[in-house]
Formats: sequence, C-alpha cells, structure tokens
Amino acid sequence: YGVGGSGESKSECAGEKTPTGVAIVRSFSAVDNLRKLVQLSKDDHGLGCINGIKALSMLFILGGHALVFMAGGPLLNPGFFHDQSQLLQNAFLLNSPLLVDTFLLLSGFLFARLLLLELDKRHGRLNFGLLYVFRYIRLTPAYLAVIALYATWLPRLGEGPLWKGRIELEQKRCQQSWWLNVLYVNNYFGTDSVCMFQSWYLATDTQLFVLAPLLLYPMWRYGHRVALFLLGSVTGISILVPFYVTYTKRLDPTFMVYTDEVSDLQANDYFVNVYGKTHLRATAYLFGLLVGYLVHWMQLKNIRIGRRKLALCWIVSTMCGCSAMFSLTAFYTRLGTGNYLYNALYASLHRFGWSLSNGWLVLACVTGHGRTLKRFLSWRAFVPLSRLTYCAYLTNGLVELYLSASRRTPLYASIPTLTAECISHMILTFLLALLLCLMFESPIHGLEKVLLSRFRPTHTSTGPREPETNSLSTNNTHSTSEEA
Repeated sequence: YGVGGSGESKSECAGEKTPTGVAIVRSFSAVDNLRKLVQLSKDDHGLGCINGIKALSMLFILGGHALVFMAGGPLLNPGFFHDQSQLLQNAFLLNSPLLVDTFLLLSGFLFARLLLLELDKRHGRLNFGLLYVFRYIRLTPAYLAVIALYATWLPRLGEGPLWKGRIELEQKRCQQSWWLNVLYVNNYFGTDSVCMFQSWYLATDTQLFVLAPLLLYPMWRYGHRVALFLLGSVTGISILVPFYVTYTKRLDPTFMVYTDEVSDLQANDYFVNVYGKTHLRATAYLFGLLVGYLVHWMQLKNIRIGRRKLALCWIVSTMCGCSAMFSLTAFYTRLGTGNYLYNALYASLHRFGWSLSNGWLVLACVTGHGRTLKRFLSWRAFVPLSRLTYCAYLTNGLVELYLSASRRTPLYASIPTLTAECISHMILTFLLALLLCLMFESPIHGLEKVLLSRFRPTHTSTGPREPETNSLSTNNTHSTSEEA
C-alpha cells in the first residue's frame, strides 16, 4: 500500500477527467511518478500514521537481513555473533521475524478497513473476483521483473571467489521454480529449490488475502457477535497450531541465527519447512483483521477511550510487545533450545503478544489516541519510504546476495563495522527500490487506476465524490515486504 493513495493531479481534483490515452502515457512518466511518490495524500480515515510504522519496520528488517548474511559469510571472528546474541539489547535484531509479522498485521488491517468501507458503500455488493485480479496485476509485474533478473543476467553482474557457487545456485533455483513464485504457492511447493529467500512472504500474504473475505463478509453482514466469535476461534487455532507443530516436531522456538546454519538460507531446514508456512504465520494477519473491524466500528460510532483505560492499554501492550521481542535472548543463553515445551510456548505466544502490542498501536494512532506518537509516525519523511517498501522487499535479496557473493576478504565483525554495513545495505536497497518503482510498480499502479475507473460508477458534478480506495486492490506490504 502507498497508504492513502499516490496523490491526484490538479485537473482530477478540479473535476476534469484526463483522457484515457493521456492517462496511460502519463503512467510511464518518471517525473510524474516521482512527484506522486513524495506527495502527501488526504488522511480521511486516519491512516497517515501507518506510513511511519511501515517505514521503521522495513528499516529494521533490512538491518536484520544484513546481519544474517554477514553472520553466514566469511568472518575473522565468528565468536562475535555468538557473544552478541546473548545480550538482551540485541534481541530486536535477532528477532526481526516479528517485524515481518508487523507487515502481516498491517496488511490484514488495511484490507479489513478498506473492504468494510466498500461493503458499507455498496451495501454488500462487491466483486471479489475483480479484487483478486487487480491485486495480482498490481503485484506481479515488478515481482516477475526481479525474478527474471535472477534467472537470466544475475551471474553477469559481478565476480569474486564466492560468486560462481552462490550466484549460479540462485539462478538455477529461480529457473526451476519461478512459476511457483508467480502462482504465490512457493511457500508450500518446490521448497527444495526456493527462488528469492524472502519470497515466502508474498505467498503467505496472498493466501491470507484470498481467505480474508470468508471472515470479513460474515463479520460485516451479521455484526459484533459473529465477528468476535469467528475471529476469536480462528485466532485461537492460529495460536495452537504453532504450539502443536513445534512441540511434536521438536523444533526451535523461532528462526535462530547461528553462523554455521545461515550461510545459505534456502538450505536451512527451519527456514524452508517451517518459517514461511501460512498456517504458522496467520496470527498477526488475523489480529490485523480484528483491528480493522474495531477501527471501522469506532470511527462509525465516534467512540473515544477514557484516560484510565487508555493508560492501561498502553501499559499492557508495551509489556506484551517487549516480552515477545526480548524474551528470545533466553533461548540463546541458559535455556538453549533443548526444552521443547518452552520452545512450543514461545512459538505460539510470542506472535500473539507482538500482534496484541502492534494491534493496539495501530488502533490508537488511527483513532486519534496516539497524540505525539501519531504525529511522529505521520511525519512526511516517512511517506516515500513507506511507498517504497514493496520494491525494497523485492530488491533487498539482490543487494544481500550480491554483497555477500562478491566479498573477497573475511569480515572482522564489530559494532561500528556492522552498523556501517547495515546502513549501506539499507541505502542501496532503497535506491534499487526507487528504480524498480519508477520502472514497474508506479506505471502499473497508474494503469490500474485507469482500469478501475471503467468499473466505478459515475457521479454527477453535484453528487458526493466517491472516497479514494485504489489501494483496496493491493496489499504490498509489503504490501511487501519481507524477510522478508
């Protein structure tokens, strides 16, 4: 999502309709698309603060990816990562999968919020098939362009002592399984030859997107009791499933970063067979649906939360979020990962706690209970970064793969060195994301708006203007992103 849309031209705001041919040509204008990327949009539904949450989450995710690839690469002092992993303050870098859950939660929230608005406006008559088609059209071209680069020109982009082995293996994987990525089922099929390590996220998010209307429509149609029963039951199942799988299969509590196990993520058994499975990652998305429903109801009824309840919610949500994030350190220290009951409890409850914390953050900010925090998260500087998160998700794997495969000397790990490396990886990722956005995502978004205008009912100049809901047909996390 580019939350709130990508902005409108002056002629559109004045009520003048741009001719279809001109609109199609202007969809490919780099100048226009760059202007839209940094342009502020109307915040009719309080969604401006989502920009900050997306941007900050993506920055931390990119930092976590950089550290994983450096930990799995040649090191002069491999013991450094082992020592640092036992320090409480580093848990937010080791536990970056939870930040990916933030994107799943935002994805569910935005879809629920916008779909419920559309259902209200159209009295329940909505073409869900068309919704799926436009989402596919929006996400796939840029995704396919990056996959094509992996499968064709990737080996020609650089060189180094590690280059041939790593890059040719990645190329082979994409040549074998690219079609599974495009069908968004690569998190369940072809897992022995995964193309793009972060691609599991799009598959998971898409599958949840397809299933979400099965919950949202009955919630809208039958009211609060059905909504709470449906979401409560499904969320409870989503918590129990990871517990059962982790305990019976004697798994780690989550994806653990050990230097001897992350040199090739696609060969890591936990990452391939557990990490990206939709049935094990659904909790955050379901919380997003719940928050979207609650926000819709609160804004519809103009409900405000009292000061005492507000303070209590902030305290509980902060404790839940910090416990979910930082308790991971215990599994790197004295507890280890040998107690499978503890592993199962953490696997099932840490996403619940994190989703509860993030869900409250979203609800409070969108409904105007965040005050200073909402103003910070709605800061204009976050807008372009937020709109680039999907393309950053797609390009980050290329950045990490290139820098790790072209390394010619072992890295001496230290806090200053790793900090500088992470910042450089973030900058490179967003520069490539900008290029991909201008070449593929923004033009496709422009064409999508042209197509959508053919399906929207026309209004007279004196009638009410239809609220902008163009991001309803998208879900880029990322939409995107990642581990993605």
